[in-house]
Amino acid sequence: MNADIGFEFVQTLSKELSSGEVELPAFPDVALQIKNVLEDPDVSASQVATVVSADPVFSARLLNIANSAALSSGNTVSDIPSAITRIGFKMAHNVAISIAVNQIMNSSIDKSLQPRFQDLWRHSVNVAAYAYVIARKIAKINPDKALLAGLMHDVGKIYILSRVSENHPELVADQSALDAVLADWHCGVGSAILNNWDMDEELCMVADEHETFNRDILGKADLTDVVLVANLLANDTNPGTEGDSLNDNDWLSLGSFQRLKIDSATLTEIREGFKEEIDSIISALAA
Repeated sequence: MNADIGFEFVQTLSKELSSGEVELPAFPDVALQIKNVLEDPDVSASQVATVVSADPVFSARLLNIANSAALSSGNTVSDIPSAITRIGFKMAHNVAISIAVNQIMNSSIDKSLQPRFQDLWRHSVNVAAYAYVIARKIAKINPDKALLAGLMHDVGKIYILSRVSENHPELVADQSALDAVLADWHCGVGSAILNNWDMDEELCMVADEHETFNRDILGKADLTDVVLVANLLANDTNPGTEGDSLNDNDWLSLGSFQRLKIDSATLTEIREGFKEEIDSIISALAA
């Protein structure tokens, strides 16, 4: 990385992070309204359906997920109340957040960065699908929360790309310099954003530590372990991203894999035995 390219941006970012004054993106209004309704402990399914039905994008996404192979019992649902009953409020809440993140990604973006945003969103959806299945079938951790963590783990990259697109054309023009900034800063920035959005501590930790391969914790596997593993498996299907230089033997020696008790046979099961379920979640989220 050319030391001069992006130095001002990195310096500003460092100062903002240390002072807790990061210029954070706002949550989109419609998604925020849906999110708030779904977080009301006294809300009814009919009230949720009324709010959700006003947003065609959200409605379509809920129906896709409710009818996916991962959640469908074989019967197709075609109305919002039935979809919400099938997938539950927590999954609906996660879908609202995923749509919000996608809206942030697609606002005020330099056209030359659009392919990066598309690749980043595709990767986030893949990680979410792997995390959901690993949490449900292996880790016995809340799968809905794992899906949300997968969707949000790279939110720091989204923010950095948005800022660069708006104010730092020198970084847009120098892809290697931009890659270096993303690699060095996205975890800390992502954690700061999720904290600002009042996401819980576990999700903030996922953003901060999902690439800390040598993370060492006491006790059983946690949500960050699940997303770290999901991130590597998603990269395995999209070579050229972080962790791509590691092979299966390297993976199995990592603490996250060991805490999850994932061996070579389990890896094969995830890649082959769970493929249909993972693919169905990817299709539903990306629709």
